[in-house]
Amino acid sequence: MNESRGIALSGHDIVCLSLPTWDGDYVKSTVHLVGRLAAANRVLFVDWPVSIPSALSGRRGAARRSLGLEPRLRRLPAPGGGDVHVLTPPPVLPANRLPPGGLHARLNAWNAAIVGRSVKRAMSRLGMTRPIVISAFNPYHALPLAGCLGERARVYYGYDAIEDLAWNGRHGAAMERSYLAQCDLVVTSSDDLRDRKKGLAPRTECVHNGVDFELFHRAAGQRTGDPGLCAGFIGSLDHRVDYDLLEELADRRPDLRLLLVGRVLETDRVARLATRQNVEVVGPVIPESLPGWLSRMDVGLIPFVCNGFTRGIYPLKLNEYLAGGRPVVMTPFAKIDGFEDVARTASGAEGFSTAIDEMTREGEAASEKRIDRARSNDWAQRAGQFSRFLAETVDSRS
Repeated sequence: MNESRGIALSGHDIVCLSLPTWDGDYVKSTVHLVGRLAAANRVLFVDWPVSIPSALSGRRGAARRSLGLEPRLRRLPAPGGGDVHVLTPPPVLPANRLPPGGLHARLNAWNAAIVGRSVKRAMSRLGMTRPIVISAFNPYHALPLAGCLGERARVYYGYDAIEDLAWNGRHGAAMERSYLAQCDLVVTSSDDLRDRKKGLAPRTECVHNGVDFELFHRAAGQRTGDPGLCAGFIGSLDHRVDYDLLEELADRRPDLRLLLVGRVLETDRVARLATRQNVEVVGPVIPESLPGWLSRMDVGLIPFVCNGFTRGIYPLKLNEYLAGGRPVVMTPFAKIDGFEDVARTASGAEGFSTAIDEMTREGEAASEKRIDRARSNDWAQRAGQFSRFLAETVDSRS
Protein backbone atom coordinates (compact mmCIF):
# COMPACT_ATOMS: atom_id res chain seq x y z
CA MET A 1 0.00 0.00 0.00
CA ASN A 2 1.35 3.42 -0.98
CA GLU A 3 0.66 6.11 1.61
CA SER A 4 2.08 9.08 -0.32
CA ARG A 5 -1.27 10.91 -0.24
CA GLY A 6 -0.96 11.26 3.54
CA ILE A 7 2.55 12.76 3.34
CA ALA A 8 2.49 16.58 3.24
CA LEU A 9 6.18 16.81 2.30
CA SER A 10 7.03 15.73 -1.24
CA GLY A 11 9.83 15.96 -3.77
CA HIS A 12 12.62 16.52 -1.25
CA ASP A 13 15.90 14.78 -0.52
CA ILE A 14 16.13 13.56 3.07
CA VAL A 15 19.18 12.25 4.93
CA CYS A 16 18.56 10.54 8.26
CA LEU A 17 21.58 10.17 10.57
CA SER A 18 20.19 7.46 12.81
CA LEU A 19 21.20 5.85 16.07
CA PRO A 20 18.89 2.86 15.52
CA THR A 21 19.77 0.83 12.44
CA TRP A 22 17.25 0.02 9.74
CA ASP A 23 17.42 -3.74 10.31
CA GLY A 24 16.74 -5.43 13.61
CA ASP A 25 14.53 -7.72 15.66
CA TYR A 26 12.37 -5.05 17.30
CA VAL A 27 9.96 -2.31 16.23
CA LYS A 28 11.60 1.09 15.66
CA SER A 29 9.72 4.37 15.52
CA THR A 30 12.48 5.96 13.41
CA VAL A 31 12.06 3.35 10.69
CA HIS A 32 8.28 3.82 10.62
CA LEU A 33 8.35 7.63 10.57
CA VAL A 34 11.31 8.30 8.28
CA GLY A 35 10.62 5.24 6.13
CA ARG A 36 7.12 6.45 5.30
CA LEU A 37 8.54 9.73 3.99
CA ALA A 38 10.01 7.64 1.15
CA ALA A 39 6.53 7.32 -0.38
CA ALA A 40 6.86 10.92 -1.64
CA ASN A 41 10.53 11.81 -1.15
CA ARG A 42 14.00 10.40 -1.76
CA VAL A 43 15.35 9.12 1.56
CA LEU A 44 18.89 8.12 2.53
CA PHE A 45 18.85 6.32 5.89
CA VAL A 46 22.32 6.20 7.50
CA ASP A 47 22.79 3.36 9.97
CA TRP A 48 24.83 3.78 13.12
CA PRO A 49 28.34 2.64 12.11
CA VAL A 50 29.90 -0.60 13.30
CA SER A 51 32.99 -0.24 15.48
CA ILE A 52 36.30 -1.48 14.07
CA PRO A 53 36.55 -4.42 16.56
CA SER A 54 32.98 -5.50 15.76
CA ALA A 55 33.56 -5.22 12.03
CA LEU A 56 36.71 -7.34 12.19
CA SER A 57 35.07 -10.01 14.36
CA GLY A 58 31.80 -10.14 12.41
CA ARG A 59 31.24 -12.51 9.52
CA ARG A 60 28.08 -11.25 7.87
CA GLY A 61 25.51 -8.50 7.55
CA ALA A 62 26.50 -5.06 8.78
CA ALA A 63 30.09 -6.12 9.52
CA ARG A 64 30.71 -7.23 5.93
CA ARG A 65 28.98 -4.16 4.52
CA SER A 66 30.98 -1.81 6.73
CA LEU A 67 34.23 -3.34 5.43
CA GLY A 68 33.06 -3.04 1.84
CA LEU A 69 32.87 -6.82 1.36
CA GLU A 70 29.21 -6.34 0.47
CA PRO A 71 27.59 -3.18 -0.98
CA ARG A 72 27.34 -0.47 1.67
CA LEU A 73 24.42 1.20 -0.06
CA ARG A 74 21.21 -0.83 -0.36
CA ARG A 75 17.79 -0.06 -1.80
CA LEU A 76 15.07 -1.57 0.38
CA PRO A 77 11.26 -1.40 0.50
CA ALA A 78 10.00 1.14 3.00
CA PRO A 79 6.91 0.82 5.20
CA GLY A 80 3.94 2.49 3.57
CA GLY A 81 5.29 2.25 0.03
CA GLY A 82 8.32 3.49 -1.86
CA ASP A 83 11.93 2.53 -1.41
CA VAL A 84 14.55 3.80 0.99
CA HIS A 85 18.31 3.88 0.42
CA VAL A 86 20.10 2.45 3.47
CA LEU A 87 23.78 3.22 3.97
CA THR A 88 26.15 1.26 6.21
CA PRO A 89 29.16 3.58 6.81
CA PRO A 90 32.74 2.30 7.15
CA PRO A 91 33.78 1.13 10.64
CA VAL A 92 34.70 3.70 13.29
CA LEU A 93 36.74 3.83 16.47
CA PRO A 94 34.95 2.93 19.73
CA ALA A 95 34.70 6.16 21.72
CA ASN A 96 31.64 6.11 23.97
CA ARG A 97 33.37 4.55 26.98
CA LEU A 98 35.92 7.33 27.13
CA PRO A 99 35.37 10.02 29.77
CA PRO A 100 34.25 13.47 28.61
CA GLY A 101 37.15 15.58 27.42
CA GLY A 102 39.52 16.27 24.57
CA LEU A 103 40.25 12.68 23.58
CA HIS A 104 36.59 11.76 23.27
CA ALA A 105 35.88 14.95 21.33
CA ARG A 106 38.71 14.23 18.87
CA LEU A 107 37.70 10.60 18.34
CA ASN A 108 34.05 11.54 17.93
CA ALA A 109 34.97 14.18 15.34
CA TRP A 110 37.12 11.60 13.55
CA ASN A 111 34.24 9.13 13.47
CA ALA A 112 31.81 11.80 12.26
CA ALA A 113 34.19 12.69 9.44
CA ILE A 114 34.26 9.03 8.34
CA VAL A 115 30.47 8.93 8.37
CA GLY A 116 30.25 12.29 6.61
CA ARG A 117 32.52 11.25 3.73
CA SER A 118 30.47 8.08 3.26
CA VAL A 119 27.21 10.06 3.27
CA LYS A 120 28.53 12.55 0.71
CA ARG A 121 29.57 9.73 -1.62
CA ALA A 122 26.12 8.16 -1.31
CA MET A 123 24.43 11.52 -1.90
CA SER A 124 26.51 12.07 -5.02
CA ARG A 125 25.68 8.61 -6.29
CA LEU A 126 21.95 9.23 -5.70
CA GLY A 127 22.03 12.77 -7.08
CA MET A 128 20.93 14.30 -3.78
CA THR A 129 21.32 18.03 -3.15
CA ARG A 130 20.28 20.34 -0.32
CA PRO A 131 18.74 17.59 1.81
CA ILE A 132 16.64 17.89 4.92
CA VAL A 133 18.88 16.31 7.54
CA ILE A 134 17.08 14.41 10.29
CA SER A 135 19.14 13.33 13.28
CA ALA A 136 17.33 10.42 14.92
CA PHE A 137 18.68 10.45 18.48
CA ASN A 138 22.18 10.86 17.03
CA PRO A 139 23.83 14.13 18.06
CA TYR A 140 27.20 12.37 17.97
CA HIS A 141 27.49 12.62 14.20
CA ALA A 142 24.90 15.31 13.50
CA LEU A 143 26.63 17.95 15.62
CA PRO A 144 30.09 17.72 13.98
CA LEU A 145 28.45 17.44 10.52
CA ALA A 146 26.10 20.42 10.95
CA GLY A 147 26.41 22.53 7.80
CA CYS A 148 28.65 20.00 6.03
CA LEU A 149 25.96 18.28 3.96
CA GLY A 150 24.51 21.39 2.31
CA GLU A 151 21.29 20.86 4.22
CA ARG A 152 18.29 23.12 3.71
CA ALA A 153 16.96 22.31 7.19
CA ARG A 154 18.11 20.49 10.32
CA VAL A 155 15.66 18.38 12.31
CA TYR A 156 16.17 16.39 15.49
CA TYR A 157 13.97 13.43 16.39
CA GLY A 158 14.20 12.46 20.06
CA TYR A 159 12.43 9.38 21.38
CA ASP A 160 14.17 8.96 24.75
CA ALA A 161 15.55 11.14 27.55
CA ILE A 162 19.21 11.01 26.56
CA GLU A 163 20.24 12.79 29.76
CA ASP A 164 18.89 9.89 31.84
CA LEU A 165 20.63 7.09 29.92
CA ALA A 166 23.56 5.61 31.80
CA TRP A 167 25.32 4.33 28.68
CA ASN A 168 25.45 7.59 26.75
CA GLY A 169 24.11 10.39 28.92
CA ARG A 170 27.53 11.65 29.90
CA HIS A 171 28.34 12.52 26.28
CA GLY A 172 24.96 12.59 24.61
CA ALA A 173 23.16 15.13 26.82
CA ALA A 174 25.63 17.97 26.20
CA MET A 175 25.96 17.16 22.51
CA GLU A 176 22.19 16.97 22.06
CA ARG A 177 21.73 20.35 23.72
CA SER A 178 24.38 21.92 21.47
CA TYR A 179 22.84 20.39 18.36
CA LEU A 180 19.30 21.47 19.22
CA ALA A 181 20.50 25.08 19.27
CA GLN A 182 21.42 24.63 15.57
CA CYS A 183 18.20 22.88 14.56
CA ASP A 184 15.16 24.33 12.84
CA LEU A 185 12.76 21.77 14.27
CA VAL A 186 12.74 19.28 17.16
CA VAL A 187 10.21 16.44 17.20
CA THR A 188 9.79 14.22 20.25
CA SER A 189 7.79 11.04 20.83
CA SER A 190 6.19 12.11 24.11
CA ASP A 191 4.69 15.23 25.67
CA ASP A 192 7.18 15.07 28.54
CA LEU A 193 10.16 15.10 26.17
CA ARG A 194 8.61 17.96 24.20
CA ASP A 195 8.28 19.99 27.39
CA ARG A 196 11.89 19.25 28.32
CA LYS A 197 13.22 20.37 24.92
CA LYS A 198 11.03 23.44 24.49
CA GLY A 199 13.00 26.63 23.96
CA LEU A 200 16.18 24.84 22.87
CA ALA A 201 15.24 25.19 19.19
CA PRO A 202 12.97 27.60 17.28
CA ARG A 203 10.19 24.99 17.11
CA THR A 204 9.47 21.89 19.18
CA GLU A 205 6.63 19.48 18.41
CA CYS A 206 5.45 16.04 19.49
CA VAL A 207 4.52 13.04 17.35
CA HIS A 208 3.47 10.15 19.56
CA ASN A 209 4.54 6.63 18.71
CA GLY A 210 2.11 4.73 16.51
CA VAL A 211 1.31 1.17 15.58
CA ASP A 212 1.43 -1.03 12.50
CA PHE A 213 -2.28 -1.56 12.94
CA GLU A 214 -2.83 -4.14 10.20
CA LEU A 215 0.00 -6.28 11.59
CA PHE A 216 -1.06 -6.33 15.25
CA HIS A 217 -4.78 -6.44 14.45
CA ARG A 218 -4.20 -10.02 13.22
CA ALA A 219 -4.28 -11.07 16.88
CA ALA A 220 -7.77 -9.63 17.42
CA GLY A 221 -10.32 -12.32 18.20
CA GLN A 222 -7.58 -14.96 18.28
CA ARG A 223 -6.59 -16.91 21.39
CA THR A 224 -3.96 -19.61 20.95
CA GLY A 225 -1.54 -21.42 23.23
CA ASP A 226 -2.14 -23.02 26.60
CA PRO A 227 -5.45 -22.61 28.46
CA GLY A 228 -5.54 -20.48 31.55
CA LEU A 229 -4.97 -16.79 32.13
CA CYS A 230 -1.89 -15.34 30.40
CA ALA A 231 -0.46 -11.83 30.86
CA GLY A 232 2.28 -10.84 28.45
CA PHE A 233 4.94 -8.25 27.78
CA ILE A 234 6.28 -7.42 24.32
CA GLY A 235 9.45 -5.32 24.31
CA SER A 236 13.04 -5.15 25.41
CA LEU A 237 13.74 -6.60 28.83
CA ASP A 238 16.05 -3.80 29.85
CA HIS A 239 16.57 -1.22 32.60
CA ARG A 240 13.02 0.12 32.20
CA VAL A 241 11.30 -3.02 33.50
CA ASP A 242 10.27 -3.41 37.15
CA TYR A 243 11.53 -6.95 37.78
CA ASP A 244 10.61 -6.86 41.47
CA LEU A 245 7.00 -6.25 40.44
CA LEU A 246 7.01 -9.16 37.98
CA GLU A 247 8.62 -11.53 40.47
CA GLU A 248 6.07 -10.68 43.15
CA LEU A 249 3.21 -10.97 40.65
CA ALA A 250 4.41 -14.40 39.51
CA ASP A 251 4.73 -15.59 43.12
CA ARG A 252 1.37 -14.16 44.16
CA ARG A 253 -0.48 -15.65 41.17
CA PRO A 254 0.74 -19.17 40.35
CA ASP A 255 -2.41 -19.52 38.21
CA LEU A 256 -1.25 -16.65 35.98
CA ARG A 257 1.28 -17.32 33.21
CA LEU A 258 3.69 -14.50 32.39
CA LEU A 259 4.89 -14.50 28.77
CA LEU A 260 7.84 -12.18 28.04
CA VAL A 261 8.76 -11.56 24.38
CA GLY A 262 11.74 -9.42 23.40
CA ARG A 263 15.45 -8.75 23.65
CA VAL A 264 17.01 -9.72 26.98
CA LEU A 265 19.40 -6.98 28.10
CA GLU A 266 19.20 -7.43 31.88
CA THR A 267 20.33 -11.05 31.81
CA ASP A 268 20.71 -11.67 35.54
CA ARG A 269 17.33 -10.24 36.49
CA VAL A 270 15.54 -12.02 33.66
CA ALA A 271 17.26 -15.33 34.49
CA ARG A 272 16.09 -15.05 38.11
CA LEU A 273 12.55 -14.27 37.00
CA ALA A 274 12.55 -17.19 34.56
CA THR A 275 13.22 -19.73 37.33
CA ARG A 276 9.51 -19.59 38.15
CA GLN A 277 7.29 -22.28 36.66
CA ASN A 278 4.70 -19.78 35.44
CA VAL A 279 7.15 -17.49 33.61
CA GLU A 280 8.20 -18.02 29.99
CA VAL A 281 10.92 -15.88 28.38
CA VAL A 282 10.87 -16.11 24.59
CA GLY A 283 13.69 -13.73 23.63
CA PRO A 284 13.86 -11.55 20.50
CA VAL A 285 11.60 -12.29 17.53
CA ILE A 286 11.07 -10.53 14.22
CA PRO A 287 8.27 -7.93 14.28
CA GLU A 288 6.21 -9.89 11.75
CA SER A 289 5.82 -12.77 14.22
CA LEU A 290 4.60 -10.62 17.13
CA PRO A 291 0.85 -11.07 16.41
CA GLY A 292 1.28 -14.80 16.95
CA TRP A 293 2.72 -14.17 20.41
CA LEU A 294 0.11 -11.54 21.21
CA SER A 295 -2.61 -14.06 20.35
CA ARG A 296 -1.40 -16.19 23.30
CA MET A 297 -1.98 -13.33 25.75
CA ASP A 298 -5.19 -12.30 27.50
CA VAL A 299 -3.79 -8.99 28.71
CA GLY A 300 -0.79 -6.84 27.80
CA LEU A 301 1.50 -5.52 30.53
CA ILE A 302 3.71 -2.43 30.65
CA PRO A 303 5.53 -2.99 33.98
CA PHE A 304 7.98 -0.09 33.86
CA VAL A 305 9.77 1.42 36.84
CA CYS A 306 8.89 5.03 37.59
CA ASN A 307 11.85 7.39 37.17
CA GLY A 308 13.07 10.33 35.10
CA PHE A 309 13.84 8.19 32.09
CA THR A 310 10.54 6.34 31.89
CA ARG A 311 8.64 9.58 32.49
CA GLY A 312 9.63 10.53 28.93
CA ILE A 313 8.31 7.33 27.31
CA TYR A 314 5.26 6.93 25.09
CA PRO A 315 5.36 3.13 24.78
CA LEU A 316 5.01 1.47 21.39
CA LYS A 317 3.46 -1.58 22.99
CA LEU A 318 0.44 0.35 24.27
CA ASN A 319 -1.17 0.69 20.83
CA GLU A 320 0.19 -2.71 19.74
CA TYR A 321 -1.72 -4.46 22.53
CA LEU A 322 -4.84 -2.42 21.81
CA ALA A 323 -4.74 -3.20 18.07
CA GLY A 324 -5.03 -6.86 19.04
CA GLY A 325 -8.02 -6.07 21.24
CA ARG A 326 -6.09 -6.79 24.44
CA PRO A 327 -6.65 -4.89 27.68
CA VAL A 328 -3.59 -3.09 29.04
CA VAL A 329 -2.33 -2.86 32.61
CA MET A 330 0.61 -0.54 33.26
CA THR A 331 2.45 1.22 36.05
CA PRO A 332 2.07 5.02 36.40
CA PHE A 333 5.50 5.60 34.84
CA ALA A 334 4.37 8.49 32.61
CA LYS A 335 1.42 10.76 31.97
CA ILE A 336 -0.24 9.35 28.85
CA ASP A 337 -3.54 11.03 28.12
CA GLY A 338 -6.44 9.60 26.16
CA PHE A 339 -6.28 5.95 27.21
CA GLU A 340 -8.09 5.98 30.54
CA ASP A 341 -11.05 4.03 29.13
CA VAL A 342 -9.01 1.28 27.45
CA ALA A 343 -6.02 0.84 29.77
CA ARG A 344 -5.63 0.54 33.53
CA THR A 345 -2.89 2.08 35.66
CA ALA A 346 -1.94 0.11 38.77
CA SER A 347 0.85 -0.02 41.34
CA GLY A 348 2.40 -3.07 42.94
CA ALA A 349 1.71 -6.74 42.42
CA GLU A 350 -1.63 -6.60 44.24
CA GLY A 351 -2.82 -3.71 42.07
CA PHE A 352 -1.69 -5.48 38.91
CA SER A 353 -3.39 -8.71 39.97
CA THR A 354 -6.69 -6.97 40.62
CA ALA A 355 -6.55 -4.95 37.39
CA ILE A 356 -5.76 -8.06 35.32
CA ASP A 357 -8.78 -9.89 36.72
CA GLU A 358 -11.11 -6.93 36.22
CA MET A 359 -10.03 -6.09 32.69
CA THR A 360 -10.07 -9.66 31.40
CA ARG A 361 -13.73 -9.90 32.46
CA GLU A 362 -14.68 -7.06 30.11
CA GLY A 363 -16.69 -8.04 27.05
CA GLU A 364 -16.57 -7.69 23.27
CA ALA A 365 -17.61 -4.03 23.29
CA ALA A 366 -14.53 -3.16 25.34
CA SER A 367 -12.33 -5.07 22.89
CA GLU A 368 -13.79 -3.13 19.94
CA LYS A 369 -13.17 0.16 21.73
CA ARG A 370 -9.50 -0.78 22.21
CA ILE A 371 -9.15 -1.69 18.54
CA ASP A 372 -10.75 1.57 17.42
CA ARG A 373 -8.39 3.56 19.63
CA ALA A 374 -5.34 1.84 18.13
CA ARG A 375 -6.66 2.26 14.59
CA SER A 376 -6.66 6.04 15.06
CA ASN A 377 -3.00 5.89 16.10
CA ASP A 378 -1.66 4.01 13.06
CA TRP A 379 1.85 4.87 11.83
CA ALA A 380 0.38 6.34 8.62
CA GLN A 381 -1.38 8.97 10.71
CA ARG A 382 1.76 9.65 12.75
CA ALA A 383 3.94 9.94 9.64
CA GLY A 384 1.45 12.37 8.12
CA GLN A 385 1.73 14.55 11.21
CA PHE A 386 5.54 14.32 11.15
CA SER A 387 5.62 15.26 7.46
CA ARG A 388 3.43 18.31 8.06
CA PHE A 389 5.87 19.65 10.62
CA LEU A 390 8.72 19.08 8.17
CA ALA A 391 6.86 20.76 5.31
CA GLU A 392 6.02 23.80 7.43
CA THR A 393 9.63 24.08 8.56
CA VAL A 394 10.98 23.91 5.01
CA ASP A 395 8.41 26.42 3.77
CA SER A 396 9.33 28.85 6.55
CA ARG A 397 12.96 28.78 5.38
CA SER A 398 12.19 29.24 1.68
